Amino acid sequence: MSNSARPRPARTRTARANALATATVLLAVGLATACTPDGAGSPAAPPAKATATVTGATGATAAGHTAAGAAGTTTIGRTLYSGGLRFDVKTAATTPATDTTGGRLVLTTTVTNTFRTTPVNDWPTISVDVNGTPLAGDHGTAVPPTPGASNTLPITFTTPAGFTLDGASLVLGDPGQNQAVLPLGNGGRPAADLKPLDLALPAAHTVTGGRLALTLKSAQLRADTANSPLKLGERALYLTYDMTGTVGPAGMAVSGDSLRLRLPGGQEVGPSSAPIEAIYPDRPTRQNQAAWFVFSGAADGDYTLTVTDPDRNGTPATAVFHVTGVTAAGPVG
Repeated sequence: MSNSARPRPARTRTARANALATATVLLAVGLATACTPDGAGSPAAPPAKATATVTGATGATAAGHTAAGAAGTTTIGRTLYSGGLRFDVKTAATTPATDTTGGRLVLTTTVTNTFRTTPVNDWPTISVDVNGTPLAGDHGTAVPPTPGASNTLPITFTTPAGFTLDGASLVLGDPGQNQAVLPLGNGGRPAADLKPLDLALPAAHTVTGGRLALTLKSAQLRADTANSPLKLGERALYLTYDMTGTVGPAGMAVSGDSLRLRLPGGQEVGPSSAPIEAIYPDRPTRQNQAAWFVFSGAADGDYTLTVTDPDRNGTPATAVFHVTGVTAAGPVG
């Protein structure tokens, strides 16, 4: 029998089968390694496309604002002033509109009456401006806090489909008035907080004109008043003081006629609001009085208060308040 016809041993066939199996395994491993992003010498798989996602329970995007159509809460942490009230705006919570209902925006605020003795009777008009369209705010049955007090106030707005904080601004006050404006996201109207300017009192706090003496306690330049909104661009000098008269048995009647304010440009104005009091020897002092001087054309410079005896007895006395940063609270005109 020839060698070509001789059957091969079983061991030889087994060895070849094992070698073939080993090569198959190595090829499979190599292909798997080439598909692994971290494989040496192999191109990484393309990254997934980045998307803005709503985080956790807050609903805020990575930019810090609530995405259109997403429910969530954004921290605001800003303050506005209007109508004698300070609004500390803490958060804005949004709920998107559906096919059957409008969306909701709820601003959580704390409101403080900035006056110690003056009550605030009404809320300013509260709205959210969305690219020129106002959305009315609902404060429920809440009333303004009493002098010096603070209350929590949620304000609710009905929002249209696709609403986002970007382009939206909280607005306090009516058109034609000094309006406090707070952009809630990117864009929106220019900010104007209407924050009052606290003015330094003169070194001699007591100003005496004849028989009448005013002991000054505080002075502010404001873009709002307690209950009468200021027209666009107007300002008011707000003074608090104790008033004392050195009088005989007949006493002395004191009104706003005893007070004048000279503006930096030379214009002189009387008070738009001032106490009317009768002073007698047994009751010579009236505490915690307040006077308002409202004017247009506010400018940085010296504002001079003149105190005159009601009967023009004695020499008038003056106190000077130096003001800088008039336009910081908002526009003047």
